Amino acid sequence: MSIRIDIFFLMTKIITIAHQKGGVGKSTLALNLAYRFSKEVATGLTDTDPQGSTMQLKDIVEGIDIIKYEGVKHLRKQPYEVIFIDTPPYLTENMVPIFLESDFVLIPTKAGVPDIMAIRDTIELVKEAQRKKPELKAGIVLNMVKPRASITEQAREQLENYDLPILAEIRDRVVFNNTFLSGGISTGTDQQAIQELEYLTTQILNLL
Repeated sequence: MSIRIDIFFLMTKIITIAHQKGGVGKSTLALNLAYRFSKEVATGLTDTDPQGSTMQLKDIVEGIDIIKYEGVKHLRKQPYEVIFIDTPPYLTENMVPIFLESDFVLIPTKAGVPDIMAIRDTIELVKEAQRKKPELKAGIVLNMVKPRASITEQAREQLENYDLPILAEIRDRVVFNNTFLSGGISTGTDQQAIQELEYLTTQILNLL
């Protein structure tokens, strides 16, 4: 059973997806979450990197508004109830200001050692933003998880040291590629993938 998203939004919410390392599935996750939210509320998706993969999809994706990034303060003026911000695979001096304008920061990571090591700097910036804006929420999601991989549990144990909520696991599935341009996994037939995304959506809403 899917959760009703529309009852959660009395004003625009900004959800930023960040991790300084490439290859952790930020853009794919951002797009799928945006697809899911857009089924019930006006949803925008933007990328702080004008050359990023999200902006390159602007003219070919179906059913979602990909908007040009013109500074984070302009986003709340847009006609959307929720806006997802995709970020580049590196840290910039603009990251903390983006976090400060956000309502939630989602940090996806793979379970590999390089990914877990690289997440530290991103989390430090999130914590810096939270010291300035205590109401800022954040969470970590293990993304592109391989089935029956023992390293996943080891990664979870390492991530618990960062004192941020560890959210749903999103497994590495073919459906992410098959539905990338046509409505996301919510429109597919892989019920396990749909349930994973639904669970993550519920967790984000409960933390907002």
